Amino acid sequence: MIRNKVIQGGACVGIFLSPLLSGAQTWEVFDMVTAGFPSNTVRALSPDSSGNMWVGTDWGLCRFDGTDWTVYQTGNSGLPENDIRSLAVAPNGDLWIGTALYGLVVHDGTNWEVFSTQNSPLPDDQINCITFDHRGWAWIGTVGGLVCHTGTEWRVYNDQSTSYNGLVLNGNHIRDVAVAPDGLVAFGTINGGFHYLTDTAVQVHATYIDMFPDNTQYGVLIDTLANERWLACPAGGLLRQGGAWNGGPWFQYTTFNSQIPSNALTCIVQDGFSRLWIGSQLNGLILREPNGDYSLFNTGTSGIPDNSVERLCFAPDGSLWVATFFGGAARFTFDVGIHGESQFDRSLHVFPNPTDGPVRVATEGLAAGSEWRVMDAVGRVLRSGRTDAAQLTFDIRGSAPGLYGLVIGDPDGPRSVWFQLY
Repeated sequence: MIRNKVIQGGACVGIFLSPLLSGAQTWEVFDMVTAGFPSNTVRALSPDSSGNMWVGTDWGLCRFDGTDWTVYQTGNSGLPENDIRSLAVAPNGDLWIGTALYGLVVHDGTNWEVFSTQNSPLPDDQINCITFDHRGWAWIGTVGGLVCHTGTEWRVYNDQSTSYNGLVLNGNHIRDVAVAPDGLVAFGTINGGFHYLTDTAVQVHATYIDMFPDNTQYGVLIDTLANERWLACPAGGLLRQGGAWNGGPWFQYTTFNSQIPSNALTCIVQDGFSRLWIGSQLNGLILREPNGDYSLFNTGTSGIPDNSVERLCFAPDGSLWVATFFGGAARFTFDVGIHGESQFDRSLHVFPNPTDGPVRVATEGLAAGSEWRVMDAVGRVLRSGRTDAAQLTFDIRGSAPGLYGLVIGDPDGPRSVWFQLY
């Protein structure tokens, strides 16, 4: 097992309002009053392929079709209970629902199929998280271990010698799971340390193994563009690993060595511009820019309805959905003005700018094979690929006129630049 010493790093930076958010911001709140929710405690969010947003509360499941809300409970659906803890949509469009006490439910739009410890290999009926990987495999975090459903078999990983393929975990209470395109599984536990899992090995980071800052990780994010992993911890703040997963250095960002406004973090997602959106237990929503600057959205500075953030997810329209413990769910959207080249530009040159479609990009030190993405103003990816020369070309004819961003992966951090399509 490789043991890495955690490095406390990061210069002190100020909290400010990002240029990307300097336009009009809109917060729409959905709760028991405005949307007919059965409860204002929201723990799960997931958009589906039809454009619906699914919201899981502790007293029922809600679906938003863009106009109206529909509530599903035990009395009008096949749900075995009303306390919803996790949601995810499978590649075939089925909605997978994790409950607090009655296991997993798969809803195909008509039928509700329940999997529990009574009729499946699930080790526990509390389902904390569900993640689908690039193969369509479902990774299910329970209180009793990690489960992988490949479509043909159930693989159960736990702290016993009977764990799948002899891969023994350091803890069974799984909180969040992320899977890289190469199959590397990264998951956080409650009090069991952070784990990496491959087909042949388990690597664990914990305070009593390698002086890891926090044995609990509520949020796990894999950034393939920058080759980094990020963890949101309830006491240890924000953790980042750069380079190789099995040897890269770790960095810790807390209120003591950075301007992050809270060390008690609950969840983390990333948008198309490599920005991190982080939920906190008591301080609201935190935005971390690629250059290390922070913005804070709480009940005193924004329209967020509650400072206790449970989950985050992006909708297909680019809006950010926020699940809160006391205030229901909120949809955050913003307008973006033209700012020219962004503050994150690191010697990127886009021409012509503005463009009618074809774009050429030149930059010093651009390595062949670097991953690149073109996004619209709210972060939706329109083009992507890998560079094969020092000069990159692409064409976005057919897209709507407006502001677009290019992000290119780099060992020293993502490079970004804005350009305009007319």
